[in-house]
Amino acid sequence: MRLLPLIALCLPLLAKAQLLTQAQLDTVRTYRSLERALAEPEKVLRLDLSGKKLKQVPEEIRRLPNLNALDLSGNKLKELPAWLGELKSMQELSASRNKLSAFPEAICRWRALKRLDLSRNALTGLPKCMGQLKQLVSLDLWDNDLADFPKELGGMDALHFLDLRNIQYSEEEMEHIRGLFPRAKIQFSPSCNCGM
Repeated sequence: MRLLPLIALCLPLLAKAQLLTQAQLDTVRTYRSLERALAEPEKVLRLDLSGKKLKQVPEEIRRLPNLNALDLSGNKLKELPAWLGELKSMQELSASRNKLSAFPEAICRWRALKRLDLSRNALTGLPKCMGQLKQLVSLDLWDNDLADFPKELGGMDALHFLDLRNIQYSEEEMEHIRGLFPRAKIQFSPSCNCGM
């Protein structure tokens, strides 16, 4: 019976939490409506706006100071705004199945980022600043047009999983990528006979 008052006492503290453990983040409430999220912005830790046919990221998301996870997949986004970098607690972003052609460098400001899914876009390169994502564990980039992997990306020491399927690389390019991420499990499609 005494547990209920304790839970009631802890809820405001949870709402102010900046960074959650992965287990906590996987079990928090997912808001699927921006309107509902804005009604209690301090409590929003996970927001899912996938499949909403968005052409722009709603600027109201800036009012969610404790956001840890954001799902923007399956929209019509051509770019992600620079102000996203203000969301300092971000640990997960999914923006797969959009029309992104340039990597949003604002993501490089998310020092706590652990999971990033930008698969099925039209990305052609990755910025050097990604090497600053020291806590990134999972990076999903399959089905893009990626060619450039700067040596600075080797700074992503925590990377354990990298998906590069459905992108054509020569065996030499694959070796370069493997050298950048020696601890990561990397998924490639079979190598092409590029340049032959």
